[in-house]
Amino acid sequence: MYKINLVVGDYFKSKASVLEYADCATELIAWLRNKTQVLALLQEVQVTLGDTAVKAVIRAVLTRWTAHYQAYSRLLDLRPVLVMVAATDECRSERERCLVAGDAKAKKKATAMVTLIRNDTFWRALLRYGSSSLFHIYVFD
Repeated sequence: MYKINLVVGDYFKSKASVLEYADCATELIAWLRNKTQVLALLQEVQVTLGDTAVKAVIRAVLTRWTAHYQAYSRLLDLRPVLVMVAATDECRSERERCLVAGDAKAKKKATAMVTLIRNDTFWRALLRYGSSSLFHIYVFD
């Protein structure tokens, strides 16, 4: 098990094209988990849509490959809700916005995260990550 964790670490340090957006996903997850108002809004939208099991944003543990897979898979599951929340938030007046709010620095970060949420290439890369051969060797073999 120890050796596989070393391989995982090397894989994340590599410049593999499948991981081009892994840092972006981790950054988005961290940003979301630090925004309690946004998390509450994500839950509210899921309930409104009739989801019986509300899904939370999961943060990966650095040394566990499956934790990254689960975190990114959950992010993919939440994509429709995230896109909906971003679109709804954009329609609000600047004072009423939940995502792009706060001081200039917070707004800049939030704008970058909303841009990422709307980035189809990011989501496709995350799907490729889930189908990575190294992941399947470790988890399913």
